Amino acid sequence: METGKTAVGQTVVILGERIEIVGPTREVEIPANAVCINAAGKTLIPGLVDMHVHIIPSGPSASLDEPSALARARAYVQVFLSSGVTTIRNMAGTPLHIKLRKIVADNQAIGPRVFTSGPILETRFTFPEMAEYGEQVANAKEARAAVIRQKAEGYDFIKVYNDIDADIYDAIIETARRVDMPVVGHVAFQKGLHGALAAKQDSIEHLRSYDFAVDTRTGDVPWERYKGWLYASPQRIEELAEKTAEAGVWNAPTLVVEHSIRTDDEMNQPHEPLPSFLPEWMVNEISQGDLESIFSADQRQSLKDGRAARGAMAVALDRVGAGVLAGSDCPGCHLVPGRSLIREIELLVSSGMSTLRALRTATVNAAEFLGEPGEGVIAPGKRADLVLLNADPIEHIGALRDNVGVVVRGRWLASAELKQMILASA
Repeated sequence: METGKTAVGQTVVILGERIEIVGPTREVEIPANAVCINAAGKTLIPGLVDMHVHIIPSGPSASLDEPSALARARAYVQVFLSSGVTTIRNMAGTPLHIKLRKIVADNQAIGPRVFTSGPILETRFTFPEMAEYGEQVANAKEARAAVIRQKAEGYDFIKVYNDIDADIYDAIIETARRVDMPVVGHVAFQKGLHGALAAKQDSIEHLRSYDFAVDTRTGDVPWERYKGWLYASPQRIEELAEKTAEAGVWNAPTLVVEHSIRTDDEMNQPHEPLPSFLPEWMVNEISQGDLESIFSADQRQSLKDGRAARGAMAVALDRVGAGVLAGSDCPGCHLVPGRSLIREIELLVSSGMSTLRALRTATVNAAEFLGEPGEGVIAPGKRADLVLLNADPIEHIGALRDNVGVVVRGRWLASAELKQMILASA
């Protein structure tokens, strides 16, 4: 992850949840009681991190008692492991997710590590269906109280959304800084991109408000979401990337979402088939995750037409040193946990990012953002979260789609074993 060069003929020894030794196979002494995985001819990479997910089931409409909901949530996050994702950042938290995080951390259940925001903070919910995952804050006083409460409840981040009043957003930022809570999410319409950069919002999701800022039209330009990408220029993209880097703000572009929202003329193209190892209830949940209905036909066409400019923006951000994080926003748009992150990484590559730089967005970059600088590599003392692939992703990024198994917190899980575990789950 640092040089982009694959070390050949290496042996990795793991003790507990950490890597103990990495060295040439002929020199490494294997402990007598070790479980040995023959990886000859294969490639070992650090575990991947999806920095924008939604854990299902969640919200009061899930209509399940807590034990059932928790059992399903455990099964759902195991699907990430099947694609080599060993850490996830949940972006619409509930108390259920706090409990899930603890269960996994305490090794009471197998799953990726969970970081989670609290309920989304919003003054007016742009999409009413989002309200069940959020909390309305009508004034600055309520906003400050919400931030302090979410900190006390143990959430990792504060998530903001679209339609927050400017003074309420400022109160959230000020209070979050005081209690040491990162602020992530959308960009408030009333603040705009430059307001979010000035506030040093820790991460921006989906390149929100870059569509307005990148628009090179002058004069009386209508306020139309997503249309600005159609009027972007390389110069404006570079300028915004530089301003983002100066502000120290990270981005999770989630390109895979816009590539999955179909236009009217694409509706006859089916979504990618779901894996055969998913339990029936999960197939139903993912199949219902259709975001196309919340966008107008014109907006969906703009999203499609702006895909290239969005990809160029993500590449420019990385090129100038602004942090880029890989995230998928699954399970919306029929996106399958884990598999959708691999698609996101592939899209970063097809947009012009090198395979090494794209892999870093889901490894070392994510670790740095999560407050774990130096992680996301294979070296002694680092976390034993690893993926064993049949081919080298530096040579071809599509190799991420074919893994033999994963190591999560030091435990080896063969791919077939893991898929059977998911199929037999709640």
